[in-house]
Amino acid sequence: MLDNRVKTFMKAVDAGSFSRASKDLFISSVSIKKQMDSLESELGVQLLERTNRGVKPTVAGEIFYGSAARANQLSEHALRQIRGLSHQEKPTVKVGTSLLRPCSRFLDIWTRAGSSDEFSIEIVPFEDGEKLDKVIANLGNGIDCFLGPCDAPRWFKLCSVLKLGFYDCAIAVPRRHVLSKKSHLAWDDLEGQSLMLIEKGTSPVLDSLRSEIESRHPSINVVDTPTVYGIDTFNQCEREGIFMETLDVWRDVHPGFATLPMEWDYRIPYGLFYSKNPSDRMARFVDLLTEG
Repeated sequence: MLDNRVKTFMKAVDAGSFSRASKDLFISSVSIKKQMDSLESELGVQLLERTNRGVKPTVAGEIFYGSAARANQLSEHALRQIRGLSHQEKPTVKVGTSLLRPCSRFLDIWTRAGSSDEFSIEIVPFEDGEKLDKVIANLGNGIDCFLGPCDAPRWFKLCSVLKLGFYDCAIAVPRRHVLSKKSHLAWDDLEGQSLMLIEKGTSPVLDSLRSEIESRHPSINVVDTPTVYGIDTFNQCEREGIFMETLDVWRDVHPGFATLPMEWDYRIPYGLFYSKNPSDRMARFVDLLTEG
């Protein structure tokens, strides 16, 4: 880094006078003069010619200015390299994100846990639906982890899951339906409607919801979908005017639906999916989230 007196000298040369330089540096003209006197005394050479019209560099001053400018450029370049190296030295965690498994809530948790001081994050997109099982089975290769609903026991055989919270179950109503204008729904609103649910045996929470519908609200027509939702599921329900069990985190997934809270207490846990055999880097990352 350049001596402050050298920076002041360069500013004085650029400005052409102590008074103009003082405005840029937010110090007095007297202070600038004292710094220049000190610098010239230390170097043993006059750097500036002082006149009533301002200041200009002497021949020695021009040489010194050029050297100082080059030194400043090299110093700034070195700092950029060092800062870049410091960033690169942070271990990177590749976090998967998809339309139905967004990483926004994860980033809030990550920041609160203080992990941002120790790790860099790279966001990697992936597809929902049928390809999700493959993503889960290959965690640690291309994608280290992702956040999503974790109420499917079969996934626990494929990966590790750190539970972090709950999503509220809600109802997605096609916007062309009159009920989409309501602020919330009750069981009476669903009577006679078709409701999409993930197939039986996939989610203990949704199996409980299915049992309540079958025993207490038999007029609701349950429509099964494959084990996980994909955007095609939303498209199908929008085309056919079918209501959907959905989650609050999916509120803005499809513009053709209004996501409304329902008068029930069903919630789905969400958590961080990661490899059953995580790297030391990933294990440390999980530890930080657990501590946070």
